[in-house]
Amino acid sequence: MVIYEIPFEPADSADWHVDISTDGRRNFDSRQAALAFARESANAREVKSGVTACISIQGGDGRWRTFDPQLEPIGAGSAILG
Repeated sequence: MVIYEIPFEPADSADWHVDISTDGRRNFDSRQAALAFARESANAREVKSGVTACISIQGGDGRWRTFDPQLEPIGAGSAILG
């Protein structure tokens, strides 16, 4: 499984980042650009290699929420989280 994490706040450098569990960190000019990258990359990874991918996004309340590559919420009873 590959996990893409997008924080609520930008990094100290004012860049938004996506932490990828298998590939390190990528930086972007906006949160929207970071989210678009994570969605496209997660979709491509699942299609090309069959690897399960999810996107974890931090909300303004500090909580992390997990989504599939189509940005559908993943619940505690899903096949991905068990």
